[in-house]
Amino acid sequence: MLLHRHLVDEPEIDLHILPTEPQKKGLQKLLRRLLCSLERLKLHRLYQDILASWRGGWIDDELSIPETNETGTVVMTVAHGDAYHAAMRYARRHNLPLVTFFHDWWPDIANVHKPFRSILEKSFRRLYQQSSLALCVSSGMQAELGPHANAEVLLPIPATAPSISGRAIREAGKPFKLLYAGNLREYGPMLMAALEALKDHPHIRLEVRGNSSGWPDVVKKVMRDTGVLLPFVPRGELDDWLESADAFLIPQTFVASEKRLMKTNFPSKLPEVAQFGKPLVAWGPSGASGIKWAQETGNALVVVDEDPKYLQKILEGLCSDEAEQQRLADAARNAATGCFDPEHLQTQFLNCLQGVVAE
Repeated sequence: MLLHRHLVDEPEIDLHILPTEPQKKGLQKLLRRLLCSLERLKLHRLYQDILASWRGGWIDDELSIPETNETGTVVMTVAHGDAYHAAMRYARRHNLPLVTFFHDWWPDIANVHKPFRSILEKSFRRLYQQSSLALCVSSGMQAELGPHANAEVLLPIPATAPSISGRAIREAGKPFKLLYAGNLREYGPMLMAALEALKDHPHIRLEVRGNSSGWPDVVKKVMRDTGVLLPFVPRGELDDWLESADAFLIPQTFVASEKRLMKTNFPSKLPEVAQFGKPLVAWGPSGASGIKWAQETGNALVVVDEDPKYLQKILEGLCSDEAEQQRLADAARNAATGCFDPEHLQTQFLNCLQGVVAE
């Protein structure tokens, strides 16, 4: 979705999406049948092992379209999954610049066995070095990948800002309303703990929205009955709900095994919810990208203790401090029109592309 926003409705870009469905013949057909069988049997790790070994080879024949001689043609890919291997080979074969988005540390995400993780790590770093332009989602990603002749930090581009009504930060007589919408899987344990800690609080109400299918049924029932665990809704209804916030919670996990993921990715919810001009509360470990951004800019309230009781304490201080609420709301608006401004990020993206074409 984030990449889609950079490319659609952009007159300067003539976009061609190459097919990535394998040909239904020969060895490729047999291997695809094997992969489908493994997936049906829920042998997902073995399935991913084979994909890691194959390195996108099943895509190559589908990319044998006539070579273009048009000036300004580049190959674009995302450092995720296995298709980027084919993109590397295609760009090299046709002597075209390769532009790569590094949004997540893929080797730490892939559900593969340990020997294959090192294979992915090497190919991931090789992709970085072979890219004519590497677009890193955070300074942490760029630092972890290392020196590069043409690497740029490009923050996640948010959707076009909704029309904001300018509602007061807090309505008199109502609890301080803290909202979160998004990933309820990786951040599920944190959010469940926070909901439990705040469920009977007289002055603070936390509401979360997203896919809670992985949550225990007993937790889902209690939280749904009290109206603090909500399902997906259409975009217009979601915007109305987001606008009702007094503040937004942006979590990043404290799980030790995901330390590098939190350091290198960037929570896309930060630029999204900053558009609403309400206080931002960044909750996560000190090395996480969102926490680092908040500490460096002062544009969000920072909570670096995993204990939800500490989060509660910080929120109690915030909901009783109208001056701090106003300062944080102003800071969010400044971020929305500054580093998170969609037009600014799109211009940065286009300038990067033009630089590659000029070379």
